[in-house]
Amino acid sequence: MPELAVNNLFGFPIPRNKNSFQVKKKNNFESIVPLQTNIQEYRDSGYYLDSISAFAKNQSLTSEQIAESRAKAVNDEINALRSKYEISNFEEVKNFLSKNRFLVSLLEEIPNKIYQYFGNSQKLALQVLYEPDSPDSSELWILVLTELSAKEARSIMDKFDDDWWLENLSRAVCKLNVGIEYV
Repeated sequence: MPELAVNNLFGFPIPRNKNSFQVKKKNNFESIVPLQTNIQEYRDSGYYLDSISAFAKNQSLTSEQIAESRAKAVNDEINALRSKYEISNFEEVKNFLSKNRFLVSLLEEIPNKIYQYFGNSQKLALQVLYEPDSPDSSELWILVLTELSAKEARSIMDKFDDDWWLENLSRAVCKLNVGIEYV
């Protein structure tokens, strides 16, 4: 069993193998530091233990790899949303969400909230809508596709707004709205 050394600064016990750490005392404090080990020993395993070494350089990603990774993540997130929403223009929604990724968690959460008010069989659509006066301005809309009368649907939507949506609207940062579409 390895010895336990105590880091006096915080008082936490730290497992210590006599061959891998040394205790240095300075100003009544003990510090546990790794012994200086020949880095060559770790090269055979493919790892370098000093953080400024070639390991960090070898593991860094190019900007193309980062962009590719982000695009894949957005695709995965949007594909998961397809089970909850009808998405008529997939590429448009994908481009919008790639610029506004903070909306994904909200988009995953909202259907269950809407179902509490409109029922579990309610269909939802996801669309990007543009301001007619400002084509550069766009918002993502969740549309509740309903066969209810306008009066009944509006009453339910008002309750949804009052009970949940208005409290969570700030999370949408003026990029997401919820509305009704009568079918």
